[in-house]
Amino acid sequence: MTQHTSQDKVYFPNLNGLRAIGAFTVLFSHFYFLRIMWGFQAKQWFPIPGKVGVALFFALSGFLITSLLFRELDKTSTIRLKDFYIRRILRIWPLYYLIVLLGLLVFNRIPALKIPVLSDRMIQDMNWINLINVLLIIPNFTHFYIPYTDQRWSIIVEELFYFIQPMLVRTFRNKYVLICCFCAIVFSSELFGGLIRLLHLDRHLSANVTGAILGQLGYLGCIAVGCIFSALYKKRADFCKKYLFSRWTQIGIVLLLLVCFYISYVQKNELYFDLRWYSSLFAIVVLNAALNPATIYRLEHPVLNYLGKISYGIYMYHMFCLGIAFVVARALTANPWIQNPIFFVLSIGLTIGVSALSFKYLEAFFLGLKKHPVARSQPQSEIAYRAK
Repeated sequence: MTQHTSQDKVYFPNLNGLRAIGAFTVLFSHFYFLRIMWGFQAKQWFPIPGKVGVALFFALSGFLITSLLFRELDKTSTIRLKDFYIRRILRIWPLYYLIVLLGLLVFNRIPALKIPVLSDRMIQDMNWINLINVLLIIPNFTHFYIPYTDQRWSIIVEELFYFIQPMLVRTFRNKYVLICCFCAIVFSSELFGGLIRLLHLDRHLSANVTGAILGQLGYLGCIAVGCIFSALYKKRADFCKKYLFSRWTQIGIVLLLLVCFYISYVQKNELYFDLRWYSSLFAIVVLNAALNPATIYRLEHPVLNYLGKISYGIYMYHMFCLGIAFVVARALTANPWIQNPIFFVLSIGLTIGVSALSFKYLEAFFLGLKKHPVARSQPQSEIAYRAK
């Protein structure tokens, strides 16, 4: 349910809670991932893949930013693209460039924190083409890998999507046409793949380039799913309230997610189900959490709200904190029964602590630079997550 204050501020409840869940899903899944990178045997104990947490962020981000753009359109009859991009830059770029610099210049050059093979390979592969690719926040078609900064891939996806999305919302005022545009993005990987086969472009494009493009389009489709549900509610609120707000629909979505998690875990394949499928389920969760007064997804709690508020930092810093925690835990003891709990607790504590400090002393400064009236009319905690 959207709540309004005397300053006509808009706040979508439960979304910070969903952000917190998405951030910790990624964090927990990477306990296993980091140990494998260090060359240690590790069993994947957490049943939800990290990319599923990112799919939640994508669906939430697409829904929320589209809803806010609709609101701006209703109030001003236009969307100020320059102001939109400035708000995105102030929210996303400071942490993005900070983790890139930490990865390039600090963590992968400290002997104790170097990831075996990967850190040295990063230094060997560092050239102007790869650096420009990273600094311009464009898709990583050169496959230049910076250990501890793997999470930046989703930031690149979001920035690419939000370069074109506000133009679509401003141009296509007919919601059905807009939904069709977003649907085209959802299935763009299939459309592009069909075009390649039809025109025999596979003769001229390498398999690596084609695979990278198709993967990127699939990720963009995850965000577009959230946009579709925002536009659907805007155009057909009665339909959403009758069918999507049903208690049975909400329960069914939870059961479907649990079944998908279980099957993926048993199959040991995090992409056993397409991420766009997960985004579709999550988009219904987000829609209910934000706008359904009778939702079963009640996540309004001070702790969850705070963790959701700093979730961008949690997502961006967690790999660095995992690395430090692992090095400390391994230095303290070789006994895995003691080492693992130390690693687990220290990782969570460091990630939350660093993210809290970052939000207070770094992110809040840039958030305070947002001068656009629409930006001021929405709480900082509501501005779409990225990330991550």
